[in-house]
Formats: sequence, structure tokens, C-alpha cells
Amino acid sequence: MIITLTPNPAIDITYAVPTVMLGESHRVEEVHERAGGKGVNVASVLTGQGRCAVAVAQVGSDELADFATDLSDRGLSHRLVESPCRTRRSVAVVDDRGQATLFNEAGEAPPDSVWARVSEAVAALAPQASVLTISGSLPAGASDDLVETLTREAIRAGLHVVLDVGGRPLARALGARPTLVKPNRSEAAATQLGRPGPASSGPASSGPVSSRSVSPTARDLAFALADHGAQAVVVTDGENGIQLLHDGVELRAWLREPLKGNATGAGDALTASLAADIETLGGLPHGRDAWAEVLRRAVAWSAAAVLQPIAGAVDPRDVERLLSSFEIEESLV
Repeated sequence: MIITLTPNPAIDITYAVPTVMLGESHRVEEVHERAGGKGVNVASVLTGQGRCAVAVAQVGSDELADFATDLSDRGLSHRLVESPCRTRRSVAVVDDRGQATLFNEAGEAPPDSVWARVSEAVAALAPQASVLTISGSLPAGASDDLVETLTREAIRAGLHVVLDVGGRPLARALGARPTLVKPNRSEAAATQLGRPGPASSGPASSGPVSSRSVSPTARDLAFALADHGAQAVVVTDGENGIQLLHDGVELRAWLREPLKGNATGAGDALTASLAADIETLGGLPHGRDAWAEVLRRAVAWSAAAVLQPIAGAVDPRDVERLLSSFEIEESLV
């Protein structure tokens, strides 16, 4: 079983419009509203692919009943913790070209007692699980140490931990030695970690990565994250693909031809695929060939998500078709 934790869930609202023009009125052609958040999307993809997943989230009292009903109607197992804070809204406006404009509320940080119950919910599920994913932002005002604390607790419980977070929460969590971290390039850069030389896996440079320095590559960022504690790193970089670094294996994989569609759930599908393989293997893959197969599936799941109108859905037929539509290159560390 895979536990998917969403520290900052949302009511996801997707508007489909022909085009987006600032300062103009728009007629919305389609509206989708559902219980969401990145970890919920991960659980949804896993469930759709036949995996056993349980979504854990703290949800506001006013939204709790509808949130739970929506998850149940979609066949998603869940453990929701009631919070006195309102659950945020996340609005995606998607045009005919598949370009998504996102408006994400920050969310409100619940009291410590809520986080304690979230931790208890994960601990109760841990004996039946092998992987925990923690995905998405933290509510405004939440401690940057929260992800680190949850990671350490999960590892002590015998779980492999996959993190799809960024910035300071990710930087703090690296010391807990998560199994795999999967930020996008901007999230990885926001950790402000030192950047090693382009051909070195040694200690990171003392200077922070900042907006004033040369923009670090996905490879630079992968080395920095690994140097600071991540066992394996996957950095996503849009149409440039994904960069993997783990135990002497360095690979970059990308879709041969970019797809038109809604990319808002692509990263969550990628997280789901990686977590599924870690569950199957009982840990991280070893060696170039094993990682190449894992990345092949990850790219296919992620690309298949782009073809769906809303995040958290993947058609297995699309996955099968896309499994041979990727490229991969390597350089030995």
C-alpha cells in the first residue's frame, strides 16, 4: 500500500475556455470541481492504475463532508483529519492550446493538534504500507520543519519516503535522508542550496543558488539535492524531461514529441509512477537498466496525464501507447 499525504489540500476548480486574455471577460465552456491537492492526485492516479493507495489530508470542517464524499465517489480510500481552518481553492484556467493558468490560494495553517492527528493517521496506516509520498505546498504559516518531521517518523516506521515538495521545506527535509525527492526545477532552485561544479558529485559550493547567479541546470540541482541528503533525485524540467541521479547512475529522459493538453497533473502522475515502482521493488532500483525501465514508465504516466482534462486521471491505454515514445541519455557519474 502507498500512503499519499497532502499537507495543503484544495478544492480544485478547472475552467475550460477558448483563450485567456487579461482584462477581458471570458465565457467558461466547461467546469470541473473536485477534492484535490497534489497528494490526492497521486492517490487518484495510483488507484486508477490498480494500485492500493490511501489519501491522507487535513480538511476544513466546512468542507470535510463534501471532500470525503467526492473521494468515496471516485473510489479513493482516504483518512481525513478535521481542521478548523478553511480548505483553500485552486483554480486552473485551461485554454484550447492546453496552456493552464493557475490561481492557488495559500491555505491556512492549522493548529499543532491537527498535525499531530495527521501524523497519527500515517502511523496507523504504516504497518500495511511500504511507501509514503508527501506532495505539494505547506499552508501559509506552517513550520518549514513539518516535512522533515513527517519524513523522519515515516522512516522510523519502516516506510520509503518520496517527497514532491520544494523550497525551504525540502531543504530542511533532506537531512532526514528521504528515499527519493522529485521537485521541479524551480522548486529545486528555491531550496537555495549550494551548487556543485558541473562534473562533480563532491561537496556543494558555499554560495547559494539565487536569482542573481547563473541559472542552475536540472543536473546541477540534482547534484545539490543528493549532496545534502536525498538518496535519489528526480528533477523535472518541463519539455526538457526529467533528470535522475542515484548511486552512480545519471540519466535524463524525455518525451520524444511534446503533447498538447493540460499539464497540471503531469507531475503528480510522475510521483505516482515512481512510488509504484518503489513499492514493487521494495526500494530504489539499482543500475542503469533498472532505472531506465522505471523512467520509461514514469514518462508514460506523466505524459498520459497531460491528455486528461483534469489532474489526477490517467488512461491506461494512453500509458501503454506512450511507453515507447521517450528518449533517454546517460553519463556515468
